[in-house]
Amino acid sequence: MMKNIVHIDLNAFFAQCEENKNPKLKNLPVAIGHNGKRGVVATSNYIARKYGVNSAMSIYQAKSLCPNLVIVEGNYKLYSDVSKSFMNFLKKSYPLIEVASIDEAYIDMTGFFNKEDAYRYLRNLQMDIYNNLHLKCSIGYSYNRFLAKMASDYNKPMGLTIVLEDDYKKLFWPLDIFKMYGIGKKSAPKLKQVGVNTIQDLALNDTKEVKEILGSSYSMFKKWANGQGDDTINTSSFNPKSISNMITLADNIDDPLYLKDVLKDLVSSVYGDLTYYNKLAKLVTITLRDSQFNTHSKRQSIQPTNNLENLIVHANDVFDNFYKGEEIRLIGFGIDVIDNKKEDTIDLFDQNIPSTNKIKKLINNLEKDYNLDNLKTLHSLKKDNKNENR
Repeated sequence: MMKNIVHIDLNAFFAQCEENKNPKLKNLPVAIGHNGKRGVVATSNYIARKYGVNSAMSIYQAKSLCPNLVIVEGNYKLYSDVSKSFMNFLKKSYPLIEVASIDEAYIDMTGFFNKEDAYRYLRNLQMDIYNNLHLKCSIGYSYNRFLAKMASDYNKPMGLTIVLEDDYKKLFWPLDIFKMYGIGKKSAPKLKQVGVNTIQDLALNDTKEVKEILGSSYSMFKKWANGQGDDTINTSSFNPKSISNMITLADNIDDPLYLKDVLKDLVSSVYGDLTYYNKLAKLVTITLRDSQFNTHSKRQSIQPTNNLENLIVHANDVFDNFYKGEEIRLIGFGIDVIDNKKEDTIDLFDQNIPSTNKIKKLINNLEKDYNLDNLKTLHSLKKDNKNENR
């Protein structure tokens, strides 16, 4: 029996959060980013997109396309909190749910409705989400994950697309290969060079050239293009070991201040996921790709933190020691993370905390992990000073 696989995608999520926070922004073109000379658009609402305002575009260029564009500094803690409310709302009704990212989820709704009733059921769900959370979403329904994801992307915002067994060729085969989920900006032009212009072209192609371009992923993409795919929903909580984000710039840039503004937006975006998953960053990574497509990365271990300002300082520090003035096409920021065990959080500067086995163990671990010697709590230091003064 085929399953009912549903993909729900919140539309222009960050912009929606800002509009709900400040209703005066509704019906205005809005972009999220740093409103400075070197600011970059992180994302925009659909009104702004009609003017051609897109992510990775400079604020200067965005304003030239849309003079009345409203720029809002990103509030990634807000986005994380709203995302949790959205996911919890879904989890109350559906046990088989997989959180795919901060603004999307896969759900196995097998048994909740039949094919004939799918449109009414899912439209009611869409309106329930909007009426309860004031969030607009697009919903895709099919019999596997890939087709459900493609369906939710097919019609935005507030779209509802149903893809049954006989529908995928009619809906998706004519689409440009750029629009196929999983085909990146790097692979699509190469595929077009060998005659793969649409998803149908890929579905019917088994040439050596295409296999070389897609590598080990060729079989997977071939199956997807022919309507096949996995229908498994992973309900275990996603537990990332690392979090990252990168952006391809509209032009080659060699202005370090401009690049730092872009980096700040990337750090803020990663910070949103850091707080969402309740993690601490223990290592930061900067990735740069130059105009010749040479890609290099630089990593630096840091004291575990979930503080945005600390992450920005560390990111800038790595950048300053890494960037040599070359023209940059892509910039990325990533972190390796560990669990944020609040019950183990201890302030070593609290003068009222006496030494315990738990604290001794924590100090030993810190000395080992960070190559420190003779680490003490403030309470211990004050006690030692008293003994010396006797």
